[in-house]
Amino acid sequence: MVPGAEDALIYTTLSGSIGILVPFRSKDEFEFFQTLEMHMRVENPPLCGRDHLSYRSFYAPVKFVVDGDLCEQFGTVDLTKQKEIADHLGRKPYDVSKRLEDLRTRFAF
Repeated sequence: MVPGAEDALIYTTLSGSIGILVPFRSKDEFEFFQTLEMHMRVENPPLCGRDHLSYRSFYAPVKFVVDGDLCEQFGTVDLTKQKEIADHLGRKPYDVSKRLEDLRTRFAF
């Protein structure tokens, strides 16, 4: 979507959702976002009460895929939880938000 950007897979669903699958540049980047997703599952549970991992793996186990929508919710949790999550990641809340923004702008917008 951005001229000169890396390859990505953009898809649409029958219900009208639009999604994008983007590759990570390094194993460290993947592990960072995977750990962020794990913390977000615990700190920001779904409203319906259903377990996030069982929902994502309903039809087949999910491997080597990070839920970007869940990671994007980092900015919506309160500041104390953001600090806790960022401390576990060895970063500051600003740095985590910056990495999310960098990933988002690398492929779209």
